[in-house]
Amino acid sequence: MKDKIIKILTVLLFFVFVISCHSSKKEEANNYFNRINEDVSKIVHQPQKIKELKAREQTKYVRTHDRKYQISSKYIELFYDFDDSEDRNDEYGLSQIPIVYELLILNNNEYDYITIACNFNLAHQFEHKSPKLSMQFLNDAIKLDEKSGNKFYLPHLYHLKGRLFFNEKKYSQALIYFKKALQNLDKKRNNLIYISSMHNNFALSYEKMGRTDLAIKETREAIEVLEREKRMNLNEISFLEKMKGSMGFYYYKTKNYAEAERLLLEEFNFYKKGGNFHGESVNNLKKLFKLYNDTGQNDKMKKIVEYGRSIKSKIQAIPDKIIIDEMAQSYSLKMNDPQSVKSLCHELISLHDKNDENSTQKLTYISDMLNSFIIRIIDQKHQYRINDQKVKNRIMLITVCIVIVIFGITIYTIRNTNKKEKELAEKEKIILMKNKKILEQDLKRQEEKITNLHLNLNLKIETEKTFLENIRKIKKSKNIDAEQTITDLFLKINNLIQIDKKNYDLINESSRENKQFIQKLSERFPSLTNNELKFCVYYKLDFSSKEISLLENITDGSARVYKTKIKNKMNIGKESALNTFLKSI
Repeated sequence: MKDKIIKILTVLLFFVFVISCHSSKKEEANNYFNRINEDVSKIVHQPQKIKELKAREQTKYVRTHDRKYQISSKYIELFYDFDDSEDRNDEYGLSQIPIVYELLILNNNEYDYITIACNFNLAHQFEHKSPKLSMQFLNDAIKLDEKSGNKFYLPHLYHLKGRLFFNEKKYSQALIYFKKALQNLDKKRNNLIYISSMHNNFALSYEKMGRTDLAIKETREAIEVLEREKRMNLNEISFLEKMKGSMGFYYYKTKNYAEAERLLLEEFNFYKKGGNFHGESVNNLKKLFKLYNDTGQNDKMKKIVEYGRSIKSKIQAIPDKIIIDEMAQSYSLKMNDPQSVKSLCHELISLHDKNDENSTQKLTYISDMLNSFIIRIIDQKHQYRINDQKVKNRIMLITVCIVIVIFGITIYTIRNTNKKEKELAEKEKIILMKNKKILEQDLKRQEEKITNLHLNLNLKIETEKTFLENIRKIKKSKNIDAEQTITDLFLKINNLIQIDKKNYDLINESSRENKQFIQKLSERFPSLTNNELKFCVYYKLDFSSKEISLLENITDGSARVYKTKIKNKMNIGKESALNTFLKSI
């Protein structure tokens, strides 16, 4: 039973070891992907270096055939700097979707880092196109990242979830996730812009909730986070100016128009100087236009409209072009310029049609991409089922073979064991018979020795009686021939000596037994004296107190006292027989 338990524990420990090794290997791979992400993030605007990094990973895969490197090389493609032409499909990152799906299929949920990164990427892609689908991808990523405990993307996942709630106008829930994102951000230099961004998100939420005072307070905190850093990079400077524009808009909401104009113009000049013609600069123009419209500064409104119209051709996003034309149309209506209004209406209709067409194309592209991905996933799952079934069949066959082998070995072992036990029993039986025979022979010899001893003792007793009779005759009769009497006594004494010689072996054996008895008694009862040990031999031989007193030349009372002392030292009760106890030792 003990051996079986040890075997079971050994098997369990083996499986635990295998699982832990596999888990450790996956953890090492996840950390490797995280390092690849850090490496490629440093060269994100250097396409040639990114391609060199991909080539390095492909070389590793060719050399080792480790899927980890195949996956890492595909992951690096997400950072490629695609064509900047106006008609490209990835205006909002759409060109990344096929790569993400290929990466998901390739990874097949093996490595948590890749699954989280892909779901995070898709959640970004569908943030505005399909918020529900975006939330689904995002929740899957959050669940996996929280379970892993590594926080690969966790702060940014919380941030995006807060944005989705913000877009749905659920501002209280948005604040919860913005705060969770901030709590999970390590206070490191490279996280500075994200920490500032969280305070800015607080401000955006408070402004929508009608708490403009808190919005200004949080924006000021966000600005101070960046301004405390003496050496800001371009992204941090750009974000800083954007937040100043946001705070200008909050001042506009509180009717502090002078401070609002100052901050919005600072943002405007930053974009104008940097030649930045994207959504943020257009959003800035829209805020300034609204400010000048509410304060009746028509000349400044005109300058904003003219500047917007001048950069319209450099702007790629159609929604931003629509905003510029809508500002121009609003100004023309205010200035009562029907010709301009009519012209702008035609432009806006054309832009809206084109925007709808682009939206339809994007929707079709996304739909086709999703359908293709779903079909590939179904095919892959089907293939996995087939492969899995093949593996299961092989395992089942191997298991059956192992069971048959184990069963055969077990039967063989049982039969062999039974055979050996039978042979051993036969041998033991023979040994017992031999021992029995030897014991019987020993017993017979001992009986013969005892019989001879009895005969010799009887002879000795008779000789001793004759010896004593002769002595009495010598005492009674004075005329007996002394020489003849002495000769007779000499013969009798010689007979006694011969009898003792015949009994020597038995006497010797008895002496050895007495020594062994005394040794055992001494070890068991170390408090007994040598004299008491000698008395124990007498008691074992059933000598009475009177007989012992004659042998030891002591009184009967002294012999009884010795007996009482011995019984006390041996802890024997008064009613118990000492000789019976001594014979049992």
